[in-house]
Amino acid sequence: MTYRLSIRDGFAAAHRLKGSGGKCESLHGHNFRVILEVAGAELDEAGMLIDFGELKKLLRTVLGELDHSDLNDHPAFSGAGPSSENIAKFIWGEVNGMMTGHDTVKVVSVTVYESDTASARYEPESGI
Repeated sequence: MTYRLSIRDGFAAAHRLKGSGGKCESLHGHNFRVILEVAGAELDEAGMLIDFGELKKLLRTVLGELDHSDLNDHPAFSGAGPSSENIAKFIWGEVNGMMTGHDTVKVVSVTVYESDTASARYEPESGI
């Protein structure tokens, strides 16, 4: 049996998608929305996989680093541009690295919406 939890948050930022062709090569901004999903099979003594408040704090820490910034200036995107795909992978890696003390809980996916109708999801292969 696997339990899955998800939380939502967001941030506002600007970016340029060099080499993409068209309007997205110019500096523009989005109010990005983020969905973080975790999973695990074991509940704690309170009957929770992980406290929602703790999970939200982790995500807010990562998003705070991106909020109101030019993502092209962020070191994480110096090689690969700050596409929604790369933003989702970055958020996954950062939150996953902060999950100390929760060995039975894994970050299974991050979805980044750059608009109401366009999103990218990063979901690495895992044993869950």
